[in-house]
Amino acid sequence: MPTQAADPAPSPIRLVPEEGLPLPCQAYPLTEKRAFVFGGTVVSEAPLTRVSVTVSDPKGNVLLSAEGTPDPAEDMATRFPLWDKTYPFEDESLSARTDFASLKPGDYVFTLKAANDAAKEVILYTSPFTVTPVSALHTLIPNDLRGTYPAARALLGDDALPFTYRTGTYRQIQIDNSWVSRNITSVNTPFGGEWRVNRAAVASFEQAIRYMRTTYIHVGGKWDSGILRLNRLVQSYAGPYIPRQEENSPFLSPHVLGLAVDLNQNIGPNIAAPDNWAVFCKEISENLIYNGIQTKNGYSYYDFTYVGNWGQAYERVPTIVQNYLLYELAFYRAGFFWGVYYDHTCDASHFGLGEYDPSVHSDSPLALRKVFEYIDE
Repeated sequence: MPTQAADPAPSPIRLVPEEGLPLPCQAYPLTEKRAFVFGGTVVSEAPLTRVSVTVSDPKGNVLLSAEGTPDPAEDMATRFPLWDKTYPFEDESLSARTDFASLKPGDYVFTLKAANDAAKEVILYTSPFTVTPVSALHTLIPNDLRGTYPAARALLGDDALPFTYRTGTYRQIQIDNSWVSRNITSVNTPFGGEWRVNRAAVASFEQAIRYMRTTYIHVGGKWDSGILRLNRLVQSYAGPYIPRQEENSPFLSPHVLGLAVDLNQNIGPNIAAPDNWAVFCKEISENLIYNGIQTKNGYSYYDFTYVGNWGQAYERVPTIVQNYLLYELAFYRAGFFWGVYYDHTCDASHFGLGEYDPSVHSDSPLALRKVFEYIDE
């Protein structure tokens, strides 16, 4: 009589954490009236049938809940992300649908569960956590920085992070004065005045500033800029150090660390908006032609021709490409990331350190880079 085959063992389900966006836990208190974003991915060998999160009080009463049915058509049946960083607050992720901002100060329990075709529902994670009053002194947690906390800490060092702060009005925060004294200093700008920057970033900012002072460009086409010093393309700037939250999000701005500066934010296409990515791709990839390094009247300069619709211009350079030139010829070379390459938006005004790898500008299929040899190298 043939032996009946044993039923296959249940397919394992596991959680792959995201270092910069950990799940709620005792180590990282949340803040009253403020949304909270957690990351990670539920991974399963068999198709997932359900993933759910709950927030309960200490007595077990469920106060918040959200669940999802992974869609095989979206390749989420075996890898289910808990947060969609591309559309962070408009998506249907479990993180976005868990309304932590509605919780009053107190103690709670967070639980993550999942089930697949081969296994009953299993608890992947559970932990108590605390919500502190909005008026309390808060300690920076990794989730405050949109997942970039590990990169920022690697740049600044373990002694610089975290810091303590209080939530103010109009998105402002009040950072511990002793932290500001130890970590924030000033550098001279090429436009007069000073920028307040993180001490760990002084060399990088000074390098970018030096490139702006010593680099010359020419943009021809319908109009002609003449040979122009790069720093003349800067009409306005904000930061680097600005202690505030991001607009319409629970995250703190990268400016709180003194590691980012916004240039020409007053120019329409430089305002953060996802749709601007397609605009910059066309204008830079198709309409801005790089002719190489030229020399005239003793000046060596980077020569460009713009063949698109000129629209607005400043110093006879189309405003649509000005921040690209500033990034390509100064900030990229100094190790900065450009906000055009953000996952969640396109922010051409933003130049930052300690967020994402700037090699996306040179090594990624998204790269808009044109200059590969520099005058002073």
